[in-house]
Amino acid sequence: MIYDEKEEESYPSFLPARYIFAFLANVGMAIVYGFKVSLNVTMVVMVNHSAALHVSTSAPGNKDVGCHPPPGTSPNAKEEDGPFNWSETLQGKLLSCYFWGYMVSQIPLARVAEIFSAKWVFLGAVAINVICTIFSPGLAKLHSVGLMAMRILEGVGGGAAFPSMHTMIASWAPQTERLLIATLIYVGTSAGVAISILLSGVIADQMNWEAVFYIMGSLSIIWMILWIFLIQDSPNKQHLMTAKERDMINASLGEEHTALKVPWCKIFTSGAFWAILIAHTCSNFGWYMFLIEIPSYMDQVLKFNVSKNAVFSALPYILMPIFSIVLSKIRSSE
Repeated sequence: MIYDEKEEESYPSFLPARYIFAFLANVGMAIVYGFKVSLNVTMVVMVNHSAALHVSTSAPGNKDVGCHPPPGTSPNAKEEDGPFNWSETLQGKLLSCYFWGYMVSQIPLARVAEIFSAKWVFLGAVAINVICTIFSPGLAKLHSVGLMAMRILEGVGGGAAFPSMHTMIASWAPQTERLLIATLIYVGTSAGVAISILLSGVIADQMNWEAVFYIMGSLSIIWMILWIFLIQDSPNKQHLMTAKERDMINASLGEEHTALKVPWCKIFTSGAFWAILIAHTCSNFGWYMFLIEIPSYMDQVLKFNVSKNAVFSALPYILMPIFSIVLSKIRSSE
């Protein structure tokens, strides 16, 4: 135990350290998920849609399938045409390549978080996303491959977020509050999506597409500083915490944790495991398909401008945190 007794005595008892951890972890998850979707809205104003449509429909055998504005939409509605002549296929690759890195990094980085430090792995996940986001506009101007490389690296960093946070929750959350604290942290994903979509739309509409990356990336540096100095891997290493709270968490979790061998054979031969895996895969397919494609649909089919697009795309994710916390509270009280 490396905490300081003087700091411990001066720490205010009305401010539980575990909820400071939960709040900062929530914001960290929001940052990671916010960067995951910021390109979805920004792409609307980055692409020269007239050129992209020409590329898509001028190929041999293709017919003009351009969509017309729905009834009630002004034919003179503002078109947000950007500088990049990216085909629909290339746009799809740019939106999906994040998940190439996301898919391969989760298992190895989960092990790194367990063996070394979940705090620093989670910080690394956010830091990679911040750095790649800030460098994305410049590399996008050089070549689409540069933007693709940044998105893949962001995915690698994002893949570390959940495994490292699982590890920290196991050390920080008392048994009686584990569901509540986990919910408070993980609603940051939907909150981050909602805030990122809205903020991206407003910034892109009022300023330009490059400002989306620079502003969101720069603001996230504040969180990184707070995480470094305020949070440790576990209560036993935490400086800013009362002895009473530390003892309560340790009593709930137990001081000693025996490392058990993972029964890989039993896991992979378990019907319950495969049922959960398939259900989770199908759920994620629907979640990410909706998340990635809705802004493009509202732009290309419904012809919404970027601000209106952002508001309607964000609505489901604005409501998700509210229902998640309410239902978690109901579930934990049963």
